[in-house]
Amino acid sequence: MTPTLYFVDVESTGVDLKNDRLIQLAFLKVQGDKIEAFNDLCYTDIEMNDTVVAIHNITNAMLEDKYWPYETDAFIELEKGNSPANYFIAHGNELDVAMLEHEELILEMQKVDTDKCARLLLKEAGSYKLEDLITRYKLTQKAEAIAKQIGLSNLDAHDALSDALWHYVLFEELLERVEGGIDALVSLTAEPMMLEKITFGKYKGKSFEEVFQKSPLDLVWMYANMAADWPDLDYTLEHWLKQKEFFWNKAQKERKEAEQLRF
Repeated sequence: MTPTLYFVDVESTGVDLKNDRLIQLAFLKVQGDKIEAFNDLCYTDIEMNDTVVAIHNITNAMLEDKYWPYETDAFIELEKGNSPANYFIAHGNELDVAMLEHEELILEMQKVDTDKCARLLLKEAGSYKLEDLITRYKLTQKAEAIAKQIGLSNLDAHDALSDALWHYVLFEELLERVEGGIDALVSLTAEPMMLEKITFGKYKGKSFEEVFQKSPLDLVWMYANMAADWPDLDYTLEHWLKQKEFFWNKAQKERKEAEQLRF
């Protein structure tokens, strides 16, 4: 039986993996040559601030009459396909997976992270933002053709269905760069990857090595408060903090304390 591929993107009330919640679920369901699109806004009782709204342009008022995530057609359809025989494909899938797990959808599908695979297979890319990869590898025309096929009139960044479609065309580019097909991408996704540069906060653009040399206690804080839900960050921080026993011991102690406060 031909496996089903789900190219998924979500929007949420923020990027806190533990406390934010799902407000939009969109995906392409691809089985052979058949492509179906699913896209639903979802109700939440969490009030979003203006900064978050400015990113995805989904306002609190737009969600007032929507169903809870688990009641939407998109969620129910994704739940039906949640089997180890199928594939869940997203670009940086930590947020997507976490938001679905909050709705008690624990993924059994095999996972492909197109962000991680792109970093490993497209070394020359320069930028791994989704829209930059689409431009760099001239995938826009292909994406527009699929958009027309599913009745999507405009492709916009931070629109969940547009992003899901871009995941699809990027995935096909990655398949051409790897030996072993989709299962090779699953393996790349599962393996821990050493991160070179920090992509967030006050050290954005700095290398982990540089920050470790100058401000190791900030890496201790990251390990204690951020890395538990981010496997590649966890792997990278452990590598650097283990260079000096004092900082590694301190990081482990502070993580335990942070986890106790959380619960």
